[in-house]
Amino acid sequence: MSRIKSIVEHGKQELGIGNQAAEPANVGDDRSGKLYPQYTNTRTVEVTPDTLLANRIIAQGNLDPRAKRFQVLRTKILQQMRKKNWNTLAITAPTEGAGKSLVAANLAVSMAMEGNQTVLLVDMDLSKPSIHRYFGLHPEHGIHDYFDGSSGIEEILVHPGIERLVLLPGKRGIVNSSEQISSPMVKHLVQELKARYESRLVIFDLPPTLVSDEVLVFLPYVDCSLLVVEAGKNTPKEVENALEAVGTNPLLGTVLNKSDQAKDLPIYN
Repeated sequence: MSRIKSIVEHGKQELGIGNQAAEPANVGDDRSGKLYPQYTNTRTVEVTPDTLLANRIIAQGNLDPRAKRFQVLRTKILQQMRKKNWNTLAITAPTEGAGKSLVAANLAVSMAMEGNQTVLLVDMDLSKPSIHRYFGLHPEHGIHDYFDGSSGIEEILVHPGIERLVLLPGKRGIVNSSEQISSPMVKHLVQELKARYESRLVIFDLPPTLVSDEVLVFLPYVDCSLLVVEAGKNTPKEVENALEAVGTNPLLGTVLNKSDQAKDLPIYN
């Protein structure tokens, strides 16, 4: 347990979050420069607030006290990424069930709501895509269609009706996901997204680190990563192995999820 605490303390130093109160960045009102992009070439599927709430997407509720945690995490991550001119972030966890995809979805929503940041959330958990389910979507196309050449990126992108947010969802799992993520097409996809949307922050929801080699292959393609740790389940050895897998790739910090300190809410460090 002491090793877990040391990892959490390391995360506090990386993201600058301690026990002090932290407030999200002040972005001003519409007159001070909020972005309202037009999605003329992207399919829009309006997702209702009730659907989001039922699927535990709570970051869109400014009056929801639970959303404050995501606002703090958003602010700290954006400060670090903007300082280094980074625009790609990968989110992973040591094992399945830690809540990485839910954290990725809520973080993407919170970042989009900041006002001057457009966000693209990409489901790169190729064998078990889940982002579309959190938004209550039944997509006509998925990222696997891009890899097999049957659909272009424009046909897969979905705007869920949340300002400044676009999704690149999966639809079904890919059997040979490890081989697929090692293919030149994946590297080309990341390069295309970075080049096409230079001012957009791209978040990739990755598979668990210790399940396959996919995270090891993918991380060099992105600027930085975030590790979601499940309190009470992930062992110190699992966390240590996950950190070793991240290696020299920049790790912004850790998210301690499902902590008894705040039931059903993540603790960010």
